[in-house]
Amino acid sequence: MRNDSIENVNTNREAVNPITEGVIWKQLLLYFVPLLGASFLQLLYNTADTIIVGRFVGKTALTAVGGSAGQIYAMVTEFMIGVSGGAGVILSQAYGAKNEKLLDDGLHNAVALALVLGTVFMTVGLIVSGPVLRIAGAPPETMKESVLYLRIVLCGLVSNALYNMGASALRAVGDSKRPFRFLLFCSVLNIALDLVFVAGLGHGIGGAALATILSQTLSALLVLRTLIRGTGRELMPCLDPRRLRLQRDMFLKMLRLGLPLGFETLMYTFSCVVLTSAVNTFGTDTVAAYAGFVRIESFYWMLEVALAVSITTFVGQNFGAGRMDRVHRVAREGAALMYLFMGTTIVIMYTGCPVWLGLFTTDAGVISIGVDMMRYLLPFYILYVPSGVFFATLRGMGESLRPTLITFFGVCVLRILWVAFVFPRASSMRVLLFCFPVSWTITSVTYAFYYAWFMRKRAK
Repeated sequence: MRNDSIENVNTNREAVNPITEGVIWKQLLLYFVPLLGASFLQLLYNTADTIIVGRFVGKTALTAVGGSAGQIYAMVTEFMIGVSGGAGVILSQAYGAKNEKLLDDGLHNAVALALVLGTVFMTVGLIVSGPVLRIAGAPPETMKESVLYLRIVLCGLVSNALYNMGASALRAVGDSKRPFRFLLFCSVLNIALDLVFVAGLGHGIGGAALATILSQTLSALLVLRTLIRGTGRELMPCLDPRRLRLQRDMFLKMLRLGLPLGFETLMYTFSCVVLTSAVNTFGTDTVAAYAGFVRIESFYWMLEVALAVSITTFVGQNFGAGRMDRVHRVAREGAALMYLFMGTTIVIMYTGCPVWLGLFTTDAGVISIGVDMMRYLLPFYILYVPSGVFFATLRGMGESLRPTLITFFGVCVLRILWVAFVFPRASSMRVLLFCFPVSWTITSVTYAFYYAWFMRKRAK
């Protein structure tokens, strides 16, 4: 039942759903902009840690935060984001179909799943963080600081899971503005706490990690408060903490959609961890340069993910409403927007890479290595766009297992094989980095063939 405390709830109900009825590219942009802002601010959590630690503590601490520890933490959080995306698909399809019972069951099961995932990953992560960092090849001189940073940020995984699941629920019903506002406030708080704990009190990477989890906890509380009090969206129920549950059918459906999405992000990040272990063989300066590069390229992936989530939400609602004509148009217009935005981002990153790297370190040698990496690899990034569009569209229609297998073989397996067999024959950074365009090309071509087959099959 709806919470009676919601003011003017009837006036907030939309007679027309702009996602299933409005001009697609305009509505995509209106939905995408606050989502991009939220993604940008969420990325700032770890980026602010990296910048402040790199400038106030030194390049060894920069390597600890931005190297293997940062990659492992990203791998865990992105897995949970992927699972929350599966719940978002269910909720968006239910909202498009105006199925109030499915919305209610989906919301309460999704939040319960977030609590379970956050607790399990936090507990396991605290136990195995040291051995995992050693397996990832973290440099011995940074091991102590890497373990400290990773263990502290892992303590915030429950909050991280709750925020991402709650934000996914809001976005599924077309609300991308409130998650943005929550993260705006919490990101400013995170940067302020970073400066206080690291620059002011001298607590080093431990202070940066503590600032991150305090900010994440507040963002989780804000999104949960919104769900409990009510979103004001037609048919969307209020979250009742007493009714949190994991119903077998709903739980299995979320896992069927969410686990492949989680594993897709997990595999992609895992392949990056494998690459980082190879980068570690080149020494601290190269690792620090690569860590800065990874932080900079994160803004590219942030843009891609925000567009992909927008496409998935629009496809999901239109698919739930039975509007296949609009599903096809969302895919086409979403692809055009993605090429436009991603191409512009590549140019900005390429031309300004010395400036962007200078945000993370003042070491001239590290900056020089990073510039060479970026200017070699960045032009190839446009090759990933088709994969992003195809996967987002298929995900919105509830198809996730086979696309995940495409990513598994095209990205994860291929890159691991590259590091194991190609890289040792010519151990240079350019040879190592070339696995990116190779894997993107193979994956995009495979997605194109599969997408065409899937659409023909649905049309029969």
